Amino acid sequence: MDARMTLTQEQIQKLSAMQIQSLQILSMSSEDLRSLLQKESEENPFLDYHPSSSRGGAAEFLQFVAAPDKDRIKNFLIEQLNPSQFTKPQWALLNYLAQCVDDQGYLTVTEQDVSRFPLPDGLFSQAVAILQGLHPPGIGASSLQECLKLQLRRKGELTPLAETLVDSFLEDIGKNHIAAVCRALGLPKQQVLPTIRRIRALDPAPLKGLFDSADAYVVPDVVIRPTEGEYEIILNDTWFASYSMSDYYIAMMHQADDPDIKTYFQQKHARCSLLLHNIERRRQTLAALTGAIWEWQREYLETHHALRPMTLKDMAEKTGLHISTISRAIKDKYVQTPYRTLPFKALFQCPLRKDGQSLSKDAVKKALCQLIREEDKERPYSDAQLVEMLSAQFHTAISRRVVQKYRSLLHIPNSYARKIQP
Repeated sequence: MDARMTLTQEQIQKLSAMQIQSLQILSMSSEDLRSLLQKESEENPFLDYHPSSSRGGAAEFLQFVAAPDKDRIKNFLIEQLNPSQFTKPQWALLNYLAQCVDDQGYLTVTEQDVSRFPLPDGLFSQAVAILQGLHPPGIGASSLQECLKLQLRRKGELTPLAETLVDSFLEDIGKNHIAAVCRALGLPKQQVLPTIRRIRALDPAPLKGLFDSADAYVVPDVVIRPTEGEYEIILNDTWFASYSMSDYYIAMMHQADDPDIKTYFQQKHARCSLLLHNIERRRQTLAALTGAIWEWQREYLETHHALRPMTLKDMAEKTGLHISTISRAIKDKYVQTPYRTLPFKALFQCPLRKDGQSLSKDAVKKALCQLIREEDKERPYSDAQLVEMLSAQFHTAISRRVVQKYRSLLHIPNSYARKIQP
C-alpha cells in the first residue's frame, strides 16, 4: 500500500460563546429576557437585582401590556370602508354600530337604543344598510331571518317563496318537516324543495370561525408613542435598569487568595459581564431597526394607509445589519403603535411583482375592496374587469389568479353572488 500525506485547506466558521449567546438573546422577546435575567440573578452572585422604588419591577414591566383586541370585529368591518366618503355623523355612527356587532355577525343594538343621541332622521337606517352591505354577506342583521334574507338578496335569490319560507317556516325546515311546509303553502314538493336547499346552504353566523382564536395578552417589545408633533420609540425593558454588576462580589473576587474560589468568581463574573453586554447590544439593534421601520412604514403606522413593500433586505441595506440579524431581531416580537399592537413581521411585505414597481399586496387588497364597494350592485364587476381596472390603476399586469386569491382572503363572493336583482 502506498501511504501518502497531503495538505488540504478549508474554511470553517466557528461561533464563540459570546456570539452564540448574543444571537440567542437577540431572538428572545422582552418577557423571555426578563425571565432569563431573573433566573440568572438567583444563580449568579455577581448579578444584583434592585427593583425601582418608584414603580416596582412587575408594575413597570406590565405598563405596556396590550389587552386582548376587543375591537377586532370593528376593525375588520371599518377597514372595508373609506372615511372620506361619509360625513362626520355617518362615520361616527358606523364606528359605533361596527363595535356593536357580536362574534356571530349580528347587530346587538336597535334604533331605540341609540335614540338618546341626537341623530338626524333616517341616519340610523342608512348606516345599518351600509353595514349590511359589507362582507361577509348577512353581516349586521338583527335576527336569523334577516341574516338569511340578506344573504339571499345578495345572491339575487330572495324570491317571494324564499322570503315566506324564511319568515314563517324556519323551524319546520330545521326539523325537516318538508311535507308539512308544502301542505301549509299548498305547493308541490318539487317546487318548494330547491328553495329549501338554497336556504339550508346559507350561513346562520357570518362571522363564526373568523375570530375563534383565544384572547391573549401581548407584551410589546417596543412602543411607538406620539409626542408633540413627533413620535418617540421606547424599548419596553425599563426593568433592565434594576439589574447591575455587584460591586461587593467584584471586590471579593479581587481579594480572594484560594485558586478554586478565584476561578469560580472569575467564571461567574465573565458570565454576568457577557450577559449584560449582549443585552445592551440587543437594545441597540432593536432601537436602530425600529427607527428604520418607522421611517419606512410611517404612513401606514400614522394613518393606516396601505403597507409599503418592505423586505429583510431593504432593512439590511438601511440599517447596515445582516439579514439574519434582522430576522432574529423581529422573531416573536410585537410593536405597540398609536392605533394597535401588532407583530413586527406583519410590517414586512414582499412586493406583488419583482419588476421595480413599488406595489404591495396590501395596496392591491385595499384597491380591490374600494372597487367592489363602489360598483353597481345590479351589474357587479367580473374578475376579468377587476383585473383590467387594477392593472390600469397600478400600471402593471395583475393576474386574474391574484384577484381571485385576494377576493377569497377578503371573504368577497364572485360577481354572480354579489349581484342584486332590480
